[in-house]
Amino acid sequence: MQSRSMSPPRSIIMDGTHSFESLTGRFIRMLLLNNKILELRTKMTSEYTTEEMFSYIWNLEEAQRCLTPVSIPPTKSESISLMNWRKGENAYQIRDLDQALKWYNLAILSAPHPDILADNVKTHDREMYGALAQGYESRSLVLFDLKQYEKCSRDINYALELGCKNISHKTLLETKAKCQKVMSGRKGKPFDSLAESLKSSHLSFAYTNPEPPKLEAVNPTMPSLNSSVKLTYTPSQGRYLIAENDIYPGEVVSVDDGYCNTVFMEMSKMHCTVCIRRSMAPLPCPNCNMVIFCSEECRKEGLSGIHWQECPILPTFDALDMGRNPALAYRIMMKTSHAKLKEMIPLLQLEAKNQSPENLGFNNEGIYDEKHYRSVYHLVTNKEKRSSDDVLRRCIQAFIVTKLLHLSGRYFLTSEGEPFAPSHKDFVLTGGTLIHHMMNLICNAKAIAYLKASVSVSQLSNEQMCGSGIYPASSLMNHSCNPSCSTFFYGKTEVVRAVRFIPAGKQLTILYGCNFTDSIRSVRISSLLTQYHFQCKCEACEYYWQPLTDLSPLSLLKCTKCHEAINPFTKVCPKCHLNYGQKEGASVAPYNYKLTDTKIQKFQEKFKIVRENIYIKGNHSDEDLKVVCILIKLLCKYVKEPCPLLMDAINTLCYLLCKRGSCVYFKSDL
Repeated sequence: MQSRSMSPPRSIIMDGTHSFESLTGRFIRMLLLNNKILELRTKMTSEYTTEEMFSYIWNLEEAQRCLTPVSIPPTKSESISLMNWRKGENAYQIRDLDQALKWYNLAILSAPHPDILADNVKTHDREMYGALAQGYESRSLVLFDLKQYEKCSRDINYALELGCKNISHKTLLETKAKCQKVMSGRKGKPFDSLAESLKSSHLSFAYTNPEPPKLEAVNPTMPSLNSSVKLTYTPSQGRYLIAENDIYPGEVVSVDDGYCNTVFMEMSKMHCTVCIRRSMAPLPCPNCNMVIFCSEECRKEGLSGIHWQECPILPTFDALDMGRNPALAYRIMMKTSHAKLKEMIPLLQLEAKNQSPENLGFNNEGIYDEKHYRSVYHLVTNKEKRSSDDVLRRCIQAFIVTKLLHLSGRYFLTSEGEPFAPSHKDFVLTGGTLIHHMMNLICNAKAIAYLKASVSVSQLSNEQMCGSGIYPASSLMNHSCNPSCSTFFYGKTEVVRAVRFIPAGKQLTILYGCNFTDSIRSVRISSLLTQYHFQCKCEACEYYWQPLTDLSPLSLLKCTKCHEAINPFTKVCPKCHLNYGQKEGASVAPYNYKLTDTKIQKFQEKFKIVRENIYIKGNHSDEDLKVVCILIKLLCKYVKEPCPLLMDAINTLCYLLCKRGSCVYFKSDL
């Protein structure tokens, strides 16, 4: 059991600003003054281990003086809570329920809160939580008006449990009775649709948090992958995934909760810090105002694990503004624990040195377990390809995160959960591991996103990033500027689906940067070289495909032997000289041109109707989804790429699949 009573070590307080960039600037200037910058740069090369790099920087007096962050403790404030509550009251009086809900949420998050771990709230302490009770009471009224009866009843229960005198117990009980009556009457009946709920001018958004699909057939050695997927390796491409059998558009190829996830700071008051789902009426952390929980279950999970560990340093982390990967690296370290790392890192380093690259990440039973730290550690870092400036930045990030782990008082614990004073060796193990992750997260961390969908103008819909996570299995997919797969999120769960027809033996690819349809080749190549350190050789780059706006709208059938475009007049392949125009069964050509062209035109006409259903009428059916998938399969098999119609169909499929995941609907007229 982890100790919860220890106080964190005090940080060194410094004057001036304390963002990551200002601390780094001060550190570099001091090194220049002391003529140590050249010596430092010589240590930031691939010939040194990450532990040697970190040990050097940790021993620098300049680093200890300049890079030690200022501690900003988490706080609750009754005055801030009441200020937010008054803003909510003003909005509620003019029936702006959307704004009222926003301010009441903030009032609840900032209000002093009792210890959830305590059995009950002491009677003489109850009035300390009047602001919290008032926030719950007021929010319950808004939720009732918004027909969110279950959430309303929950808030009423929280308000009544606090037992404060400043709330109307009678009104709350009457409102709760109304909620129960409505919910009882609704049993077995469908609830109002999201579109219907958004017709009210009181609310600007609604959301769906559906459960993710399950794999129909699980890969026996890589449990988060479909059994139709196989891992392979070549020295030039590293590890990557291929299709053992034909994979069809829309088919699920991976379902993974990830090893670790985090919500971006700017989204942390809208998305649950545990499951990363959107929440309308969130629950607060009892100790800080930095995160929210969507349910009591998530709050219990967070306060017994990952959030309890990070809670003391989140305000400091926010003020440092280090970027997104350091926050994810911090969570990886916390989740894994120092005691486990101390045991595992030497073994994992031996594996990295002695095992063949294709076997890294697999355990002794031959299983690639994405829930085990081994699979995260062995993801590529590209250490040998990084500049000394890049490595130095990762070392500085690791130094500061190590300080934060120490500052939290909740990382350097024994296997029994007891705190101890870390040695230099403990700091070096931690910092060296963090440098490793600062490098492999740049190449492997995924942005967690949801669809922000307009209920009236589909063209205004777009994907929004809300967090990041590490998904070891799908990280093994290589990049293509014309990818065959795409990722869709259900909260923190990543679902990878095929968005093209993938024949057996072909690679499964995803997008690391920009699609060829949106960006010119030189920009794509430069971006990939900078972040991922490889020269893209996908067909879009190799054959200089033009962006979508510059492509011909014509769809030309291709020879399935050499993939050249067939002459549409003679029906003969100019390279293979196969005649695709002969009658069915009489030609040596792989298919009949006329029959295939007719079939594609038939589904193209159906696709026009589907697009109208989706983008103009704002709805679609399973049959519409089926039409899109069949058209994509036909175009992938028989049409010469690049093909604007194919890209339109793929974009439509991605939009439909996004709507089946985490999705926030909004009014486009706001």
